[in-house]
Amino acid sequence: MPEKYYNASMRIILASKSPRRLEIMRRHGIEPILMPTDTDETLFEGIEMCEAAETLAERKARACYEQLQSAKSDYSDCIIIGADTIVYKNEIMGKPSDYDDAFRMLSLIRNTHHYVVTGVALIDVPTAECKVFSDVTEVFCKDYTDEQIAEYIEKEQPYDKAGSYAIQGPFGEYIDHIDGDYENVVGLPYYRIAEALNL
Repeated sequence: MPEKYYNASMRIILASKSPRRLEIMRRHGIEPILMPTDTDETLFEGIEMCEAAETLAERKARACYEQLQSAKSDYSDCIIIGADTIVYKNEIMGKPSDYDDAFRMLSLIRNTHHYVVTGVALIDVPTAECKVFSDVTEVFCKDYTDEQIAEYIEKEQPYDKAGSYAIQGPFGEYIDHIDGDYENVVGLPYYRIAEALNL
């Protein structure tokens, strides 16, 4: 990677439709171009948690890069950010498929700790160079009842959230503490990105 991977004249493309990732970028003074992609999220059996998150993030970033090749607009001054967040507790937990899956996930992390991993892929559009990394936060949950799980699922509809919860929402009351970056749990480790891009 070049020593100065990003400069102030470059624009950032966020290859994500996550409102949480957009909010984090805006909170740090960056208004990215939104360019979400539909990518295959199939992973091979036995994949390690960081590799899984990084693989999915890179797929999103590269799919976005391919879209730009046929775009009529000029994106040669851009950096693409692809990201993917997973929850890990004995297994990789992505977004729940249905109510029962969400209930199972929330039961699994109850009164114990789990890991939240966000993979990030950065593609420098002018050179097509790609940098991939991940950040891990350990999250400790309080004990809660089956009834509280059911109430949370019914009210919050957690089907677009890895592990079935959002730490910044009502489920936050069931979080005892974390070891690591809070924004990483929300969905984007901004400070790791800023370090990589020399922001």
